[in-house]
Amino acid sequence: ALIRRAVGQAQPSLEVRDVKIDTRAKTVTQSGEPEALTAREFAILEYLVLHRGEVVTRTALYDHLFDENDDTLSNLLDVHVFSIRKKLGADVIATRRGQGYCVE
Repeated sequence: ALIRRAVGQAQPSLEVRDVKIDTRAKTVTQSGEPEALTAREFAILEYLVLHRGEVVTRTALYDHLFDENDDTLSNLLDVHVFSIRKKLGADVIATRRGQGYCVE
């Protein structure tokens, strides 16, 4: 809820291509078929979709997802993004080399 208020979008569902994200039920469907995402994968996807068209830096994603006690130098974010791409398709999240991730 805080993310949606901060961005100014209070929509209960978001869509990117054929992927629909229900922010209330915390579910994701692709072409009408449900996709099982972990809580962290859902949080990454939701954050990127709420910032659609913007390049979101790795630092911003780490700050959003992890607390200060986590090791921010790990490749955990890369693993989650890889998993999302594997489940929803490689073209859902674009990588901007040296900058971060983007959903268009």
